[in-house]
Amino acid sequence: MKKNLMSVLIFALVLVNLAFTAVMTFSILPATKNANQLIEDVAKAIKLELNAGKNTGVQNVSMADLETYSVNAGETINILLKKGSDGKDHYAVVSAYLSLNSKSEEFDTYKGTIDQKDQIIREAITRAVGARTKDEMSDQDVQAEVREEILEELQAVYNSDWIVDVGFASFLLQ
Repeated sequence: MKKNLMSVLIFALVLVNLAFTAVMTFSILPATKNANQLIEDVAKAIKLELNAGKNTGVQNVSMADLETYSVNAGETINILLKKGSDGKDHYAVVSAYLSLNSKSEEFDTYKGTIDQKDQIIREAITRAVGARTKDEMSDQDVQAEVREEILEELQAVYNSDWIVDVGFASFLLQ
């Protein structure tokens, strides 16, 4: 008799748990949908990319869709670096390129005018590299941060992600 009563009690508790789970699911699900809709509306209002990182980046674009643009017509750019602990002037001699997504909606719009904006691109590179010391720029991780900083600035200038990567064809510190 005790085993039977215990089984009935466990069964009743399972049913109560199931009922509470159903009530909780039906009460939380609409609130979650409303919160997600609010977040999407706010993101649209401030023009945030909800899928950032999924569509951008050189690794997400096939090689057939990539085009490169040599900054400063492939010539090097001499950049004065921030003074380090030794107090001496140091320079970076950089040859940079941009990787462009030819399948982007803005590619045809901006591709013809990118040569005219070369000075803006060089300024972004000079500003990002020149803000570091020689010791900092000799670190590969810092160079990756600088390339990402330049990429973000250029994407902000164009208000688009048709530029998917910034690279250094050559990078010399002196």
